[in-house]
Amino acid sequence: MRAWVLLSAVLWYLTGAGGRRSSERTSKGFIYGKPGHPVKLYVKLHHHSPVLVCMDFRRAKKETVDPTYIWIGPNEKPLTGNNQINITKTGKLMVKDFLEALSGLYTCTLSYKTVRAETQEETIVKQRYDFMIFGKRSDRRIFPEPSIYLLPRL
Repeated sequence: MRAWVLLSAVLWYLTGAGGRRSSERTSKGFIYGKPGHPVKLYVKLHHHSPVLVCMDFRRAKKETVDPTYIWIGPNEKPLTGNNQINITKTGKLMVKDFLEALSGLYTCTLSYKTVRAETQEETIVKQRYDFMIFGKRSDRRIFPEPSIYLLPRL
């Protein structure tokens, strides 16, 4: 019996279902992206989306000099703050009263400066983060599971 449980756990982990997925979710419910890997998430219709952060978890732990954030919505046009779209000065996005028509690819580009200590040379770095947001009609589970779910490590 014990060997079966261990084998199941190993297979679960190897199939990619165990461990962290391609994003980090904080205790505050913020969703961080991962460069090169779109984060997939489902939002119940007529509810607020989680707060999407325009950076990865590692970048958030570091000092970011002169950051700028540009969010592009599913219609490939820049998002601007309105009654349904809330973008903060720190690059966080939340969609209020999510509707099915708002489903699609949300892309954020983070630009910031790095400075070499010895030469004081500044370089601008740009990083893109993709979030695929889908509206869902009920609380039933959707398979395959979205990438924001975090499963306990064994």
